[in-house]
Amino acid sequence: MDQVLVKDKLEFNIIADRVRHYITSGLGEKKLENIEFYIDASELERELDKVWEAKELIHFDGGIDLTGLKDISGVLKKLKVEGHYVSPMEFLWVLEFLRVSRKIKQYFSSKSRDDEDKFRLLPKLAQPLFSDKILEHNIDITIDETGNVKDSASAELRRIRKEINQKEESLRKTLSKILKSYSEKEYSQEDIVTQRDGRMVIPVKAENKRSVPGIIHSTSSSGATVFIEPGETIDLNNDIAELGFKEKREVEKILRELSKQVLDNLDNLEINCEILGELDFLNAKARYASESMSIKPFFNEKVTYLFKAYHPVLLINHKKNEIVPLDLKMGDEFNTLIVTGPNAGGKTVALKTVGLLQLMFQSGMLVPVAERTTMRLYDKIFINIGDEQSIENDLSTFSSHLRSLKDIIDNADDKSLILIDEICSGTDPNLGSALSAAILKNFSDRNAISIVTTHIGQLKNFAYNTPNIENASLEFDHKTLSPSFNFVTGLPGQSFTFEIASKFDYPKDILKMANEFADSSETKLEELLKELAENKQSYNELKSKFDRENARLTGLINVYQKKNDELEHETKEIIKKSKQEAKHILDEANKLIENTIKEIRENKDFSPKEVKEQFRTKSEEISGIQEPEKEVVIEGEIEVGDGVRLKDTNTTGFVLEISGNNVQINANGLTLKAKLSDLEKVSRKEVKETNRYSERDISMEGIKTSLDLRGMYTDEVENYIEKFLSDAYAGGMKEVNIIHGKGSGKLRNEVTRILKSNPIVKSSRLGGIREGDSGVTIVEL
Repeated sequence: MDQVLVKDKLEFNIIADRVRHYITSGLGEKKLENIEFYIDASELERELDKVWEAKELIHFDGGIDLTGLKDISGVLKKLKVEGHYVSPMEFLWVLEFLRVSRKIKQYFSSKSRDDEDKFRLLPKLAQPLFSDKILEHNIDITIDETGNVKDSASAELRRIRKEINQKEESLRKTLSKILKSYSEKEYSQEDIVTQRDGRMVIPVKAENKRSVPGIIHSTSSSGATVFIEPGETIDLNNDIAELGFKEKREVEKILRELSKQVLDNLDNLEINCEILGELDFLNAKARYASESMSIKPFFNEKVTYLFKAYHPVLLINHKKNEIVPLDLKMGDEFNTLIVTGPNAGGKTVALKTVGLLQLMFQSGMLVPVAERTTMRLYDKIFINIGDEQSIENDLSTFSSHLRSLKDIIDNADDKSLILIDEICSGTDPNLGSALSAAILKNFSDRNAISIVTTHIGQLKNFAYNTPNIENASLEFDHKTLSPSFNFVTGLPGQSFTFEIASKFDYPKDILKMANEFADSSETKLEELLKELAENKQSYNELKSKFDRENARLTGLINVYQKKNDELEHETKEIIKKSKQEAKHILDEANKLIENTIKEIRENKDFSPKEVKEQFRTKSEEISGIQEPEKEVVIEGEIEVGDGVRLKDTNTTGFVLEISGNNVQINANGLTLKAKLSDLEKVSRKEVKETNRYSERDISMEGIKTSLDLRGMYTDEVENYIEKFLSDAYAGGMKEVNIIHGKGSGKLRNEVTRILKSNPIVKSSRLGGIREGDSGVTIVEL
């Protein structure tokens, strides 16, 4: 299928325009116009890694700066033609090109040296860049900033221009004198010397032209004035013209010599064009990825799993929190997906989301999805979306649709992605259903990946009963009859035909009659689907609540376990250190005894009193080392309410329930299960002391009490707020602060919206005068 048509149907041009917005030069523009569709995984991964590095550079130091980069490929092409040379203005482009080349080479040399582990591909890409300060210097001293050859470019050019200036000044004075004399005779209306055909002339009234000897060069548009070169100035004008020819020849000579220096480095400059064009394009893709918060998905040979995938075009005009992301998995349990449901429910948008993300991905672009996303590669993408009626070929909409399907049937294989909107919708539903089923079964048997949307009800049963083919729908609120746009795999959609008609106040007798006309089996299926959808919605709500509570509990257990491990490690270290200190003191005492005995044996003078004092000091040091105080174990049977400790640990708590050998205890707010034989009885005071220490340690250490959102956008703060609140709640915090600043109030309003929907939050208010005023929100958990 024509890739241009695929891009057009999926609105890839809108994404390309966003990338173009960040392109600096025509070199990058050419790369975008000839964007490659990758089908080799290693080549694509390398391209995506380069874009990812460029995106990291944006966050690291602002990214690649290609300001001033010019496309000089046309200049270089012209130089290849014998006899051609570069114009002064083109030399300014070459000069700027050389400066950018040198700057980029230096930039990536520092990255290769200082951040080799983080940035590998882009420094390697930039490494061959050619730079020549001598050529830069020669252009700089030859061409001025307005694009003219400087007088200083050669001694001969300086001499010629000086002589031209002198003769022009002399000519001007002579003409002014002549003009003044004619003005007194009223031959001229204006007292101005001007130029015509490169020669200096004076304006004379048309009726007096024969009174002024000289050469007429032109007339005014009205014909009232003629411009005459007086006879007295012809020789001077000729001298100036001759000097002008000399100047032109000298300038051409200078430009040819300078052009030869460029020509000598033609190959290097062409390589620079290729490298800088690629860097410009990579930088533009990276800046768009940063704008759309896009990432590099994981690669998979067979399975596509889109997790929190956003339609890229919708992201341009909407905030992320205004768009419902798509979750979709294909390629493992089924290869064909039939999406059903009412109009305006989001089916076509979901179809386009899959197609556009795939097209972007295989064009070497990062995509707006969540971290767990995996994507595979396709050799071909087929798409059938929209009205394809052809007046020119005398084809109806359905005939055009069939012709498009025939093209897919002829060319699809196991490396194809097929996207069809409203398959076989323009004909008899029963026959259209049969044809659709046969076509989809054909695609499935080839192991092509297909997603189709339809209103044909019979295809729901076909999906249920056919291996490798699955139903899907987008959730619809049964109460408001409005779409929620959440994609659901495994559940077909309902049409809600009668319900929507009722919403628009259709007469009840018409709706009643319609129900009677409707196929009873079809109506029953719709009712079953409705009940199933309602049950699924309730299940999702309960699951969401369970997941939140489970995450909180897991967080508490992890924090508690970590602190318990740290405490045990600290205890062992204290004992180890104490033993080392005791050994050191005892060694010193033994040494003292040995020295004393030695002195006695050698009959040397010594003071018994002094020796006794030294022994007393060492004795006190040893006595000061105490064994770690052991907790007192209380004898007797364990009963409900008693304080207990898990044997060989520091975990203590109160007994809540005893059932045979099974016991439930409350350990600092956590309910733990244990065997009676694994517990030993301790005092209630000891439990409280242990838990007081643990609670303080767990609650405060490593838990932030405030979150600073200043400088962030409203559509990127939600994840930060959710994590901050979860951590604070798991750590036992009762109150935290969120700093959003005053500004326009948009960020504050977004914080308020997020807090209202979070079950952890008990209440929130703006800060007082001493708390940060309206720039801070105080949250009670």
